[in-house]
Amino acid sequence: MNKLVVQTTTAYPQPSESAAARLLHLVHLTGSVARAEATAQLGLPRSTAAEAVAELVELGLIAQGPPERQAGAPRGRPSPQLYPDPAGPVVVAARLDSSEAELAVVGLGGSVGQRRRVPLPAYGSDPRQTLTVLAGLMREAAAGSGRACAGAAVGLAGMVRATDGLVHSALHLDWESVPAAEILAAELPGVPRVEVGKDASFAALAEHYRGAGRGARTLLTLTCEHIGIGGAVLQGGVPFTGAGSAVEAGHVVVDPTGTACPCGMRGCLEVSADGRALLGGTPSEPGDPAEVAELLRRAEEGERSAGGRIGAAAANLGRALASLANLFDPDCVVLSGLLGEYLRIAPERVHGELRASVVARTQSPKVVAGSVASPVLIGAAEQAFGRLLAEPRLLRGAMPGT
Repeated sequence: MNKLVVQTTTAYPQPSESAAARLLHLVHLTGSVARAEATAQLGLPRSTAAEAVAELVELGLIAQGPPERQAGAPRGRPSPQLYPDPAGPVVVAARLDSSEAELAVVGLGGSVGQRRRVPLPAYGSDPRQTLTVLAGLMREAAAGSGRACAGAAVGLAGMVRATDGLVHSALHLDWESVPAAEILAAELPGVPRVEVGKDASFAALAEHYRGAGRGARTLLTLTCEHIGIGGAVLQGGVPFTGAGSAVEAGHVVVDPTGTACPCGMRGCLEVSADGRALLGGTPSEPGDPAEVAELLRRAEEGERSAGGRIGAAAANLGRALASLANLFDPDCVVLSGLLGEYLRIAPERVHGELRASVVARTQSPKVVAGSVASPVLIGAAEQAFGRLLAEPRLLRGAMPGT
């Protein structure tokens, strides 16, 4: 793999940063944009835009292609298209849960290349051993791309300190006080920066930049793959982290007399509405996600028992959303994964409970299903690219590494 020279910088490009950074961010988000359109959108003088384009091309971050003349466009010399360089840098993104790791190599523009799922003995196993195996898989993926690696990021369900990737608690992995980012970084010396974050926070980034949350001022995202429910809030695209473990949406209590949760409380959202709850499973026997898919199918076909179980879970979700709406006043709520299926199959149960929130009744937030496939992976890639997007010159001086 290739090693990058890195410096400390902010996570995402800001208006005060260089024209090259702003242009790279625009190309990254759009995938392809006419140079004249980019110049206009960014409010740049043409000479400044030309210099930014030249710098990014020289760095191997973007390329220029033939103009795309639109039907009905005015005559004149059309502007060339700008797009990510196909040979440009990649990041390695990963999602870790209680039974497997999912990895992908992602390029600028959000293009997903190599991708694989690998069973990992995560729950109850030694965290260092699991992370060492994961690092080996990530190292193979980065080397296999044949391109410079700009960073790596791993999302997992749990309380993860955003500043340094310390996992305070990951109940579904049975981990406590694990310096996950530190362990991974030691195993990936050729990668300039390795980050570990809460999976829901990464899912929120994906929906904010590339999905159903685009344009939201305050975005509340809840996500569920099968076991556990995570939550995140972005304010103007910036995650709200509190002291480091904010928006543990899965542990909002929706039924104080309900099922005992591994966190120590009763009736938390995740033990009342995740895939395990639908199947009547337990932490040690959570059931098969394929059974959940079958239950959803039967509910769609009108089977009363399946519909009742989906409706009850959807109502529990709505109760949690009412509390979260009162706290965060979102203008957009994105429900990802299994939770998006609840909204699709039993929307009245979700909205009926949400209307208990005086804030939601007043502000009428948009509530939509997530639209990004594999949002944790895509969001992890956005996080990993953040430093390079803010300072494209990080790539200058790239050299072969191990």
